[in-house]
Amino acid sequence: MNSKYGKLFEEVTFNNGVKLDTRFAMAPMVVDGSSLEGDVTEEDIKYFERRANAASLLISGAAAVTEYGNAFGYALGIYRDEQLDGLTQLATSMKSKGNKAICQIFHPGREAKVTFQQHGVVYGPSSMDVDFLDYPITGLTEEQVEEVIDQYVKAAGRAIDAGFDGVEIHGANHYLIQQFFSEISNKRNDKWGGKRENRAAFGIEITKRVKELVTKRGKKDFIIGYRISPEEIHGNIAGYTLDDSLYLIDKIADLGIDYIHSSLWGAEAYKSKALMGDHEGEIINQVIHELLAGRTKLIAAGDILSADAALDALNYTDIIALASAVLMDPEIRQKIKNGQEETINFDVTDRYDELALPKHFPIMLPAVNANGHIPQETFDYIKTVMLEEDRKYTLENKNI
Repeated sequence: MNSKYGKLFEEVTFNNGVKLDTRFAMAPMVVDGSSLEGDVTEEDIKYFERRANAASLLISGAAAVTEYGNAFGYALGIYRDEQLDGLTQLATSMKSKGNKAICQIFHPGREAKVTFQQHGVVYGPSSMDVDFLDYPITGLTEEQVEEVIDQYVKAAGRAIDAGFDGVEIHGANHYLIQQFFSEISNKRNDKWGGKRENRAAFGIEITKRVKELVTKRGKKDFIIGYRISPEEIHGNIAGYTLDDSLYLIDKIADLGIDYIHSSLWGAEAYKSKALMGDHEGEIINQVIHELLAGRTKLIAAGDILSADAALDALNYTDIIALASAVLMDPEIRQKIKNGQEETINFDVTDRYDELALPKHFPIMLPAVNANGHIPQETFDYIKTVMLEEDRKYTLENKNI
């Protein structure tokens, strides 16, 4: 190993005492390998078996906590006890090389477009029509809000039963928890809406109750993480700023969880700068890291596609999360460890089959190409593979 990358292979210890042997995590990515009902399939198993040594901490794609949470069509579910056998197999495959397995739990809220096709309804914090959705959003009643919180807790219980090493509560990427935090999507006038403290309460309460369950179950070594998109800004309109997120992050960290996971998007996103507020122009992850001040670990994701980018990211975080990199080259961590970082390869044209990507994976391609570092040949090839196999879905109007 090139000695300058030694910091990437230092041990990390979470608040609960669990240790990672390196600073590498595999970011949560939806790859559409499950059944339409969210059940684990052989494709899910093979996908994670192929990447079981890609990082010390592997985080699953978003697993819905409710049947009304189908945003992607073929993503994971963790809302029925009948799913436990498959989830157990999934956890086993993720842990097969001795690394830690995390199940990311989420409710997509208004983004549950497949749910609307199936059930004719999607839920969000408030009833409204928005111009970027072709269906209405139905606001949750106070009773339903409590039911959703309970669904997160039950999902965490199933993750324990399935043998996962932890859960990540998905409060990012415009899904339900973020929708509650956003002034744009949360128009409630009860205890879950209005001022910032009320809008933050939904994510805080979910985290608090999940932690209480873990304590009650006696799982001292069960990892709890929370993912957040640090800003929601559309031009001059803010759903919330980094200043608001710092309030929420501070409250979540006070609960004693094991990590905060910062979700950022675009070129060199891991060192994106705040667009508004008291920290405008400052590196977001650096500000968050300073706020946490060792109380809990910070995981950062966003355009980390090389050994040098991974090393640079550690200036602002404790753990680096690889996304597209482990899709296209599952050996990236091992190559860096072996001093073979020059052989990292994102061109899949001659090795697509051995990557064990699920058959519906091409539907998710737009999310992979946010940074422009994956070769266009890779995207062209994957599209060709899908069309050649006459798959049900096409990539028309997906802006790839």
